[in-house]
Amino acid sequence: MHKFFTMRNLTGRARTFFSPVVIVILALFVNSELTAGPAKRDGAKPGVVLMCVSAHPDDEDGATLAYYTHIKHIKAYSIFYTRGEGGQNVIGPELYKELGEIRTEETLAASKILGTKVYFLGFPDFGYSKTAKETFRMWGGNDNVLQRIVYMIRALKPDVIITNHDTITTLPYRQHGNHQVVGITAYEAFAKAADPAYHPEQFGNGVGPWQVKKLYFRVLRKSELNQDSLVSIPVMQRSGGETIQQISWDALKKHRTQGMDKLNFHDIPEAFRQHVYKLILSVKKYPYNPHDLFSGLKPTVRPPVTLAKQYAVVLKPFSIFVHPKYSRVRDDNGSNEVFRFWLDTFNHTGAPLYFSLFAYHGKDQFFLEHEVLSRAVRDSIAFPVDVPVTAAAEDSVVISVAPHEVAKSLDLGRPSDVAYLRRITAKFDRSDYIGLVGTYDNTLAQTLSEFGVKYDPLDSATLAVGNLNRFTTIVLDIRGYLYRHDLVKYNSRILDYIRDGGNVVCFYNRPPEWNGHAFAPYPIDITNHRVTEETQPVTVLQPENPLFLYPNRITPVDWDGWVQERNIYLPSGDTSLTSSEYQRLLAMSDEDQHEPSTSLLWAKYGDGTYIYTSLALYRQVKDLNDGGVKLLFNLISQPRH
Repeated sequence: MHKFFTMRNLTGRARTFFSPVVIVILALFVNSELTAGPAKRDGAKPGVVLMCVSAHPDDEDGATLAYYTHIKHIKAYSIFYTRGEGGQNVIGPELYKELGEIRTEETLAASKILGTKVYFLGFPDFGYSKTAKETFRMWGGNDNVLQRIVYMIRALKPDVIITNHDTITTLPYRQHGNHQVVGITAYEAFAKAADPAYHPEQFGNGVGPWQVKKLYFRVLRKSELNQDSLVSIPVMQRSGGETIQQISWDALKKHRTQGMDKLNFHDIPEAFRQHVYKLILSVKKYPYNPHDLFSGLKPTVRPPVTLAKQYAVVLKPFSIFVHPKYSRVRDDNGSNEVFRFWLDTFNHTGAPLYFSLFAYHGKDQFFLEHEVLSRAVRDSIAFPVDVPVTAAAEDSVVISVAPHEVAKSLDLGRPSDVAYLRRITAKFDRSDYIGLVGTYDNTLAQTLSEFGVKYDPLDSATLAVGNLNRFTTIVLDIRGYLYRHDLVKYNSRILDYIRDGGNVVCFYNRPPEWNGHAFAPYPIDITNHRVTEETQPVTVLQPENPLFLYPNRITPVDWDGWVQERNIYLPSGDTSLTSSEYQRLLAMSDEDQHEPSTSLLWAKYGDGTYIYTSLALYRQVKDLNDGGVKLLFNLISQPRH
């Protein structure tokens, strides 16, 4: 039996950490993406080991990791529970698994700067979660999560574990639900990794019970920075001419899909700019050093370890992704139809690849073409597929590549991806003429083109001096006021367009780029609130509003089948912050929550109308969800006055 010291044992303070009670709900086991063979770790020399556990790429404390690798020359690991594929992408249209591939590349690029070794536990990033309960359910239950981090602890044998996350599961201080689960399982794994009765099937190949010496949680609230016995990492020390802080900043900027390359260091809250830790668990009382997490620990020799295959390699040597993931079936007479796809390839072999491209539709196989892939890590190939159309509401085409003989020695397997064919009933007004202020996501442009909606992309010259009144509606794509500096500059012309009788549809923005500006006709204050449970019921507050009637009647079934979330970055419900001039059209909330009814706002302004929506509509339209496409067409099809 191990005796662990809590904060009360070590400092005499009254606060003690307890492992929260969690509801274990078994769900589908999510297989790891890893495909390559085991990797051996050389542990011949005595030393100490640091492990940082994080929910998503860029959640790690890069400065602390860099301090110990660059200054103290200590082996350090970053363990990520997910690949971040459920997040946003501010540099392109890639989402889901392909975004996960890109974020993995970003993480590895950052790790080269930090000097760390990266591993992934393989849990799915299903988007923002508010509760540990939901995350445990989506990740297969408490024990499924706990046993994976226990395995990594037993294999890599860290002396110290750090995390930016914690075990708080209640408001107002709880983090993202994924973060809560990392904190909870890190806490529980402190004892479980050393317990020989816990998952003994993990033992072998150098893996056995292991006792972590110390567990630290980072202090991220300014009010807690003046506690006793905290450890502050001296990140202003220099290595190779740069401070550790700057090295970590260089690494963070590799996460371009999350906009980290544009982040201003001075905009980060003070507590996040400091790297201060609180000791949560310790196997015994060690000497205290205010600037060293390893105080009192002695180097030990670790035996060589062969990691299980599912964790050993973080990137497949070769991956493919088909776009668009969803295509509209146009023909109803049962004849053949040509669908055009793009194949995005990720080649991490370092060599040119030769392969043949095949398509499978039902029992039919179609040879498409031979392809030669350059040495480039990323490439794209355009190709058509001519398939017989069935009467099914949804059909699919499997795209597969067969590497040639010269590539078989690389153990690439036969990668494949699926494209779906859907029948859509959504209608649009044939008189629509849309002006699109596009951003980094191409979903709206592709959808308008796919359905034959007349539109023009609005460039800087058009925004500055062009005739905007020729458009029936102007659409401002997601995060337009971050991505389009010309939109910010010429926003007064957008307001004039509305006043003259035009319609504007503005998709969601985030607080940093929006709040403090007068972009909308009347005040709107953006918050970080959202409805993350995509199956939660939706109440239409004004069923007779034309947005729910023309050209498509929106019915309860049109809210079914949504993915990831209902809405994101909701405007405040306070009418002193978000004007009462806006009609609140929809109400929805997560379980046991009460979010403001501001996901769809509509207002008259002069002779025209202004719509602001924080609905996660682009995800639904990208998947050709019929209800999502109907609502999009209703938003853009209101008559010009």
